[in-house]
Amino acid sequence: MNRQDFDGILDGIEVRASSIEGLGLFATRAYEAQDVIRKVNLLREITPGSPIDQSQGERREHCAYPDGKVVLWGFPDRHVNHRCDPNAFERHSAKDVFIVARRPIRSGEEITFDYNINTSGGESWSCNCGAPRCRRESVGDFFRLPKNVQREYRSLLAEWFIVRHRAQLQRLDADR
Repeated sequence: MNRQDFDGILDGIEVRASSIEGLGLFATRAYEAQDVIRKVNLLREITPGSPIDQSQGERREHCAYPDGKVVLWGFPDRHVNHRCDPNAFERHSAKDVFIVARRPIRSGEEITFDYNINTSGGESWSCNCGAPRCRRESVGDFFRLPKNVQREYRSLLAEWFIVRHRAQLQRLDADR
């Protein structure tokens, strides 16, 4: 496939080599805070009857975990890399997920998420994202982030995450 095959799916973005890791998703135009960058290409839910198929290039790292499900992200969205000071976040609707600018994003800038938002009970791994605020570890759990970062990200949490973790979030909100 060539670039023309992806023109509709790549409006405003491109996939290319990233200094963070492997390939990344990059803005080809400027975005303002709260701009919807794109609707995520969700391929399918991963289930015991429909597991990840590594022979097709599917990887666990290309999955998201909304509301207890495991969902495989497709091209190009699976290339959004983690950064401890991200410029974008996931906005969930009843059936879709959108990539939304958290702050202004310049043309040419890599679009990044903090993988610890809307996540609990995940695995931790070393981080060297290069952000001045790099925490050196992605902890795999929103509630293991420093309290000030949890408060900063509080407005970015999906409704399903808020419902599922209401008691913990009430304690966070009360601890101001």
